[in-house]
Amino acid sequence: MSLFGGFRKGSDDASSWLDRGLVFAEQGKWKESLGCYDKAIGIDPGNADAWNNKGNALGRLGRHEESLGCYDKAIGIDPGYAAAWNNKGNALCDLGRYEESLRCYDKAIGIDPGYAAAWNNKGNALGRLGRHEESLGCYDKAIGIDPGYAAAWNNKGTALGRLGRHEEELRCYDKAIGIDPGNALAWCGKGLALCNLGRYREALRCLDEAIRLNPQLSVARDLRELILKEMQG
Repeated sequence: MSLFGGFRKGSDDASSWLDRGLVFAEQGKWKESLGCYDKAIGIDPGNADAWNNKGNALGRLGRHEESLGCYDKAIGIDPGYAAAWNNKGNALCDLGRYEESLRCYDKAIGIDPGYAAAWNNKGNALGRLGRHEESLGCYDKAIGIDPGYAAAWNNKGTALGRLGRHEEELRCYDKAIGIDPGNALAWCGKGLALCNLGRYREALRCLDEAIRLNPQLSVARDLRELILKEMQG
């Protein structure tokens, strides 16, 4: 399910502005997309999709408090809008309000039990609260719905690592990489798991791949330096 709504409501003019906003969003032009959603809302203030998408654009611009107000508008118009509940949960997570975010994810899941992203995001919020065993169940739900969900496999690996279950952690990163070989975070996570298992040379190869894929991934660089120091004794 997309985080962005379709064109369920509103006049043709509002829909055309929504369409333009989505094109800008796909290009990562969040300020431009925001202007389009404002135009759509000006034409049709009761357009839940426009409010939801405006919230997404504000979130991408780091304006999470403002995005919450947009999701509340969308939900006020359409209380059964699962994506808006999920996105509100994401905004609350970004603000560190994890208990509140859990309630939003539960709302989204209650509306759409097959919403894999909401299960994954609930797992992330539980992890932030240190509830790693519970988070595993959420990632398993997400993967059961969508076995090709690389981020959920990666996040399950992270949770297993927090629980010290490194062999299982490693298998999850391998799953994530098999689905998405360009996932730098999964390569980095695999490197960390191998490091915790004392398999330093293999870990270095994984970290090198993570750095190749994302040269800005400082956690991979830092871990690589620590492993090299450990190997040098």
